Amino acid sequence: MIHFLSLLALVATTFSKAEFFKTLEAGEQANIVALEKKIAAATASEDQQAYYGTIMMKSAEYQKTAGDKLKKFKEGKTLLEAAIQSNSANVEYRFLRLMIQENAPKILKYTANIKEDAAFIKANQSKASKEVKTAIVNYAGVSANLKL
Repeated sequence: MIHFLSLLALVATTFSKAEFFKTLEAGEQANIVALEKKIAAATASEDQQAYYGTIMMKSAEYQKTAGDKLKKFKEGKTLLEAAIQSNSANVEYRFLRLMIQENAPKILKYTANIKEDAAFIKANQSKASKEVKTAIVNYAGVSANLKL
């Protein structure tokens, strides 16, 4: 019984990266908001921080006011950038940033790392997990900067 409860707690505190990329690609507001809540409740880790920051920036577009959108975007950016700063060799985190930077409104001026990240991802994609490699290949098909 205790083992079952431990397993149940583990399931409740994790998220699927494959689900994350599928949800991000589909871009449906309800699913993005639900995934944001799921990642917020996940066990704190560097991965959780990077993915939570990314989903916050994506869900910022669904806020009601421009001020709320900007605030949420900046909070997410801070989380993602902190994860990258502590592990700049992580291809996953750089991929998350590339996706956001390529798709963020120009007014946010969040574009400084696009070329650098695209080159890094291309050179290091083999170090990524299978689900992240799949997402990289899928995204490269629509990316203006990531050509594999």
